[in-house]
Amino acid sequence: MPAQDKFNKAKRYRPQDKEQNLQKFAPMMTGTLLLIIGVNHLVLAIRALGKGESLCFLIAAFIFASYVGAFVMLRSGLAHERIYENAVYAKAPKWPLKSIAGGLLSFATLVSAYSLGGYPFFASLALGVSVMVGWYLYYGLDPRVDKLEGFGNDKTAERVLRLIVDAHGDIDYIKKTAGSIHDEQVRMPMLQMAEGFERLVKHVEDDPDDYERARRYLVSYLGDLRTMSETYFKLESAGRSEEIKTTFLDALDESVTKLDRQYDKLLDDDVLDLDIQIAVLKKRLESEG
Repeated sequence: MPAQDKFNKAKRYRPQDKEQNLQKFAPMMTGTLLLIIGVNHLVLAIRALGKGESLCFLIAAFIFASYVGAFVMLRSGLAHERIYENAVYAKAPKWPLKSIAGGLLSFATLVSAYSLGGYPFFASLALGVSVMVGWYLYYGLDPRVDKLEGFGNDKTAERVLRLIVDAHGDIDYIKKTAGSIHDEQVRMPMLQMAEGFERLVKHVEDDPDDYERARRYLVSYLGDLRTMSETYFKLESAGRSEEIKTTFLDALDESVTKLDRQYDKLLDDDVLDLDIQIAVLKKRLESEG
């Protein structure tokens, strides 16, 4: 089993579901020079179009698009990399975006030097290669290895990590929705329920072996309560929350009670497991003594 203190930081790497994380980790100014250089080629493309020079226009437009594409992929690749590095356990990014951006920029440099700059082919090739080498020296390679050491198999790690991150997403959504609800009688139980789920998730992070026992609460119940919270917020916004307020409060109270009961049960199971382990150890010591 992975070390508990490390598993507390476990994060499932799923950039397609984490646009807010990409915005958070995206560097502010990195790659801006690519856009500045690219604009020069955009101006050149516009001038070529005005003069009727179709080939020059296509080449300049391609180079401009390449610089913009390299800029976008570089920033996205760096954001993915930082999310990956901040997680002790994580899946590697699916696409090597930094490397693709570097290759695209290198090829654009070759085309620009040869077609627009008038350099000989091999000199243009050398420029392209030098850009690629400099790119790798400065930005490095993309992460390509999953950080899942300590698990019996990757599928188990995948399920646990996905459960934890999905649960955190639902909990954050419920807390955000609760903050937007005006009725304090409803808002406070929602926050209390979210705290109960957070405590359950924390327990799974500390002890992944309890994954199966907590899974039903963190998948089915949490998802249903997220949907209910969203529906209640919409009804309150429409001035119709009183129609369901009592029923919703009862559901929240029942959820908090069940969460407390389930959390206590998980702790009791841990105590029982420890008692068994101690008893086994004592018998082993006695037999070897």
